Amino acid sequence: MIRLIATDLDGTVLGPDFRFRPRTLEAFAAAEEAGVDVVFVTGRPYRWLQPLREQLAYESVAICSNGAVIYDLGVDRILASETVDPGVIPQLLARLRAELPEAALSAEALDGIYTDPGWGQTNVLETSPDVVRGPLEQVLPADAGVVKLLVRQDGTDPGALYERVRELAGEQVSVTHAVATLPLAEIGQAGLSKGRTLARWCAERGIRAEQVAAFGDMPNDTAMLRWAGHGYAMASGWPQVIEEVGRTCPGFDEDGVAQTIERLLAEGAADGEGAGGGTEADADTGRGAAGAERVAEGDVAVADSSAVDAGARVAR
Repeated sequence: MIRLIATDLDGTVLGPDFRFRPRTLEAFAAAEEAGVDVVFVTGRPYRWLQPLREQLAYESVAICSNGAVIYDLGVDRILASETVDPGVIPQLLARLRAELPEAALSAEALDGIYTDPGWGQTNVLETSPDVVRGPLEQVLPADAGVVKLLVRQDGTDPGALYERVRELAGEQVSVTHAVATLPLAEIGQAGLSKGRTLARWCAERGIRAEQVAAFGDMPNDTAMLRWAGHGYAMASGWPQVIEEVGRTCPGFDEDGVAQTIERLLAEGAADGEGAGGGTEADADTGRGAAGAERVAEGDVAVADSSAVDAGARVAR
């Protein structure tokens, strides 16, 4: 039986207007009624999730910034966070400037957002009230608590930029990307992934991987989808993710997540459907209960999140 639903947001259950579709909200409510928790697992910063509160009939906890922040939407409080080693940031920024001189850089930190003046005017960073603008090397404090660095180079193929940033970043950080149409690479703490943070969260609550259904569409979702016993790549998602995960649900425009939740609730998640089902450690290697290797490039681990309040409830 499914005990928890973990879902990405953008392109999975949210469109460009950042609104849930009616059928999706109904499916979430049905899951809640059946005693199945829902947790949002997103690359978005916690400070951009406030619009969700007015749409939900229950309080929620979200795993944000690709696993770096655990945030309680109900009380507007960070429960746990994992930051990039400040010692590696200056050298990394210098390398990115030298090799990608036309790229714009930004940093998402616990105390605000810092961004180059050249960051796209249409990006939400430019309209956020807590943005500090200027050359990143000059405006980013050493003690800001950076949870994510972002590299954007308009006019570049998104996949090519991601691969190039991975090459430049080395092993001291993790690199992923989350927007299919935007040339944007996201850099986090070494070993960071949605999958490892979700695995730790579930382990603390006695929830096994085979009791989790997860949904996503982009490379930053892969580790989570391959760890969960019932991991679904959106049919409208990134082709590589679909190939690596090996199981799909209908796309966003077809209310694919809602359809699948409805079916899982109706069937009681029949035995044998889940191909995965691993432990917290399995999220590092991509191995589930079936024992098949399921490694997600660029999505490996997340550091200790033991600071999470033991009594916090997921989407209840």
